[in-house]
Amino acid sequence: MREFLYSALDVAAIISSMELGCRDENEMIDSIWNGEKAFLVSEYRNNKRKFILDVYYWLQYFYEKPILDQEFPAVWQDMMTSDNTIEPEQYMSDFSNLDLFFKKIRIQILYGKGNDYVRVKLRTLLKHYGYKRRSQLLIQHINRCLYFYHLEITVRGGIPCSIEDATLDQMLIFHVI
Repeated sequence: MREFLYSALDVAAIISSMELGCRDENEMIDSIWNGEKAFLVSEYRNNKRKFILDVYYWLQYFYEKPILDQEFPAVWQDMMTSDNTIEPEQYMSDFSNLDLFFKKIRIQILYGKGNDYVRVKLRTLLKHYGYKRRSQLLIQHINRCLYFYHLEITVRGGIPCSIEDATLDQMLIFHVI
């Protein structure tokens, strides 16, 4: 279950995607530290300073990522002339996985300044993470995430729904329970 816990990189990716100001970022990090300790990886649960420093380290990376990506061809050229190998995907790929979606919606619902729910079409969710259909393994993984992050899915009208029964074009509404 360690992959479900929040790392500093996860928190930074979530906060950077919210495009907050400095004060709101600080409040968000503090709120996550105070309210989500059970969901933090063990190295941060008793060390607020390390948590904050690591989150800001990764936030800086995300904010500077476009500049770093522009510099990649020069780095690539230097590596090739010195007979070293480098995989472009290691440095230029975006941080995206399905677990991060569930981490993000939990934080967004609990600590964001907005709605107490997140809406998304199932088709959009699957497509964004590279899936075309729901396999049994994918459904099991999504259900584990829902259970771990204390999330429930409803459809319009507050009717409970399961990921197995939802149609691809149905708007899913996620709530924290």
